[in-house]
Order: sequence, then structure tokens, then C-alpha cells
Amino acid sequence: MLKVSFVAILVSLVIWVGDPALAVKVESVGVASIYGQPDPSAIAPGAGAMTSRPDGLGYWIATTEGVVVEFGQAQHYGDMKGTALNKPIVGMVATSTGRGYWLVASDGGIFSFGDATFYGSTGALTLNSPIVGMTATHTGAGYWLVAADGGVFSYGDATFYGSTGAIKLNRPIVAMLSTKTSQGYWLLADDGGIFTFGDAHFHGSGPGRGFSESFAGLIPTLDGSGYALVHTNGTVTPFGASSLSGASACDPWPVTDMSIAGEGAVVLRTPNVVPHEAPSKYSAQMDARYLESFIFHTQSCQIDVPLQPMSLLAPLAEPVTTSSYGWRRHPIWGEISMHRGIDFIGPNRTSGGAALAVRSGTVIAVVDLVAYGKTVVVDHGDQVATIYGHLKESLVNVGAAVERGEPLGWVGSTGLSTGAHLHFELRVQGKAVDPGPYLVLP
Repeated sequence: MLKVSFVAILVSLVIWVGDPALAVKVESVGVASIYGQPDPSAIAPGAGAMTSRPDGLGYWIATTEGVVVEFGQAQHYGDMKGTALNKPIVGMVATSTGRGYWLVASDGGIFSFGDATFYGSTGALTLNSPIVGMTATHTGAGYWLVAADGGVFSYGDATFYGSTGAIKLNRPIVAMLSTKTSQGYWLLADDGGIFTFGDAHFHGSGPGRGFSESFAGLIPTLDGSGYALVHTNGTVTPFGASSLSGASACDPWPVTDMSIAGEGAVVLRTPNVVPHEAPSKYSAQMDARYLESFIFHTQSCQIDVPLQPMSLLAPLAEPVTTSSYGWRRHPIWGEISMHRGIDFIGPNRTSGGAALAVRSGTVIAVVDLVAYGKTVVVDHGDQVATIYGHLKESLVNVGAAVERGEPLGWVGSTGLSTGAHLHFELRVQGKAVDPGPYLVLP
């Protein structure tokens, strides 16, 4: 079982392209079979983890609150329904017989069901980093836990072969998988970095191939002669002798967890969530991360076509720049922070009227954010998107096709704002770039 850990953000409103009735979506990689999609009401708190039967004939999904839902020939052996947990469930592993499973919480608390035996936990320890997943030995008589810093904890007949706990990592560990012999394991960082211990062999990594996006897990060959890395956008990249491969999909829901089924896997996609925490100096950063992930995954199957200078219309009829792209002293919090766009008003300190589409495209989000306020996001294709923040009112809906110069909403002062203005951002591959060289401004 492979587990991806992301920072949990409470949700008040979610806007996405797709069926809003689905809380998660199950997909397959390779020869793994899908046995059904979960009922949204059954996993209302959100999916925390999944695992498959060893024979691949079914799987379980556990919510963050520890409720377990079964599919295919997977049987229900119990769950934590009705029990208040200290920390959310982040990992799940089936026993070698398929007649039981373990759940693990982010504090390392272990809950065993069916023929799963409790061998120990980190629940009583003070951890430097949260637990992000677990993997079991092939005998089912032991298991390992892994923390985000790569610290490894072994229990039962699981042998400790090493960890990255003493290494300062560039990116957090998100997954752990033992070898077929249980005499080693791989650790995966969210940038695709691979760390091998025991008899686990290194066959390549995401950074070694030049990938910069996030990864969800790895699928090893049965003999350990290779593995495939699964990106959060659904791309599957083979290494070594692995023959698994797959292209990304323009799906705004990233892959957030996966479970090995033979030489394939079943994966979970869950929707991006909109932060609604109390306003703070971190709100703009939280909003920006949400927008980056949402846009990146929505456009992940598009081809990156370089944007030409002076190719975008001004986002207001007569724009006056009040704050440029780059580092600045925040007008509310007073600290130096990154301004990911350009702020505009109209002439003579007027609001500027309507925000205008700088290029034709499709509206992919109309959403209320803590710092950005009411925001419209437009997908222009070629992995180019634009963001229009602090709007008083939106004039478009999700899915609408808009033409260059078409009004998107009235300029306002919603969110964290000191006065009516338009906050305009240009995103390429989801990341903010300076819009200045690309806009035709007076």
C-alpha cells in the first residue's frame, strides 16, 4: 500500500470541472481492475487511504475518520466508525491473507481488524514529522511505518534497514513500499526522489528525468527489476524493466493515494479543496498553492506552448498599475512577501469597471478565497491560465467560453484588500509568472 500525505485544509466551498457528486474517483493502472466507485455519503469526511486484496480481486477505502468501505471480493472486518480519533487516518494495509487490515493515523496510532495483529505503534511517541504511510511484511507478522521526514519505525518481524531521518530532505516522503522478499523497502519523496534500503534496487527517479511535478507512488515489477512512478496528474513513468506507462489527464482532481494490485495499481483521485481558514499572513500563500494545484492538474494533458510577449490584452479598459509583480511589503500584514500578480485600478483612482479576459478561453473556476476574494480563473490552453481576484461580482459561470476582451466580473475589494482593485495573475504550467512582458498596456 502506498500513501500520499498532503496538508489537510478544511473545506467550505469546492469548485471543479466534473461531477460534484463524487467525493473520490477510483482509476486503474496496468492490469488492475475497478470494482466500483464509492458512494459519496459513505466517505463524506474524505478518503484517507486505500488498500487492495493481495490477489487484486477487491479493495478497501478508509475515510480520514476510520470508516472502511469495501469493493469487489474485499470483506468488511471492522472500522473506527463512532470512535473519535486524535489524528486522521493516513494509511491502510491488507494482511497477506486478505482477511484483515490495519489502519494507521498520522500520529502513528495503529488499528487492526480481521486477522491483522497489533505489533506496536508510535502513538505514545512525540514525532518530529507526521506518519504518512505504512507497509507490511510478506508474512503479515509485522509492518513498518514511515514519517514525512523519512523516519522508519519497524514492528513484529519487520527489520529496520535504514531511513532518511538523519538527512535534511528537499521534499517530504510520501510513500513506502517493501520488496517482495520483505528484506528491503523503497521510500518515495513527493518530487519523485527514490531512497532504497536493504535489497530494494534503485532504477531511477523523478528529478533524474527532469520532472518537477509531484508524485503519488510507485509500482514495482514482481521481480524487483524495475518500477513505475505515478505522478499526481495521472502520468505513469517506467524505470528499469517496468513496462507500465500512461499519459496524464486534464483532471482537476489529483491522484492522492494508490494501492498495488499485482503489477498494476488502483488509484484515488480527490478534488482540490478551497482553504477557508481564518485570515492571516499565510492566507495568500494558501490560496496560491490551491490555485497552482488546481490549474496544473486541470491543464496537465495540454502541450506547453511558449507565450509570446505583448500577446495579452490589458485586463482593464484603462489600467493603472498600483502594485507590480515581485517581492513587496504586504499592505495589510506589513511583512515582505511575494506578490504573484499585478494590481490595477482605473484612471483617477476609480475601481476600473469590469475585469476583461486577456485572451479567449474557458472559465474553469469561480470561487471565493480567503485572500484573493471572489476569483475567476480562465484556461487559455497551451498550459496558460489567468486569475482575476478581489472581484465584487462574477459575470461568468464555470464552463463558459469567453472571448478576448469579454467582461468576467466587476472589480471590487473582496478578500484581503485595502480598496477596490483588480489582482491579475498569469499562470504557466500552474506557476505564477510576471504578467508585465505579456500584456499590452498603455
